Amino acid sequence: MPLSDHEQQLLDQLEKQLRSEDPRFARNISETQAAANGPGFSAKRFVLGILLTLVGLAAAIFAISMVTNSAWWIILGVVGFGLMVAGMYWAFSRPRQIGDKTKRAQPSNGPQSEAKGPTGFMNRIEDRWEKRQRGE
Repeated sequence: MPLSDHEQQLLDQLEKQLRSEDPRFARNISETQAAANGPGFSAKRFVLGILLTLVGLAAAIFAISMVTNSAWWIILGVVGFGLMVAGMYWAFSRPRQIGDKTKRAQPSNGPQSEAKGPTGFMNRIEDRWEKRQRGE
């Protein structure tokens, strides 16, 4: 349900007041919203991942049904299993954000930040803690 004109004006006024009183908090909220609205579930990735999984499953079942001692059937079964795993990973993983490469290319502030990767919940918490300690 859309906001009325009066509600939208009040919201804009509150936002301006927040930005003037606490710009750091407002910036953090904006960054959090931008990260949450980034690339998420992709139907195209999901469908392609499921198709890849089905192809792998078919290859594995076909290799298992050929009960011969030929190495080619064993290799086909292993490749089929690999396709299944890759397909499921592709279907349920999130697309990489455009900003990920730029974050990695920025110079680091010390040896600890070089060892940490840009992903993971604990790394984000540690980064927030370090920023608070530095007073940012």
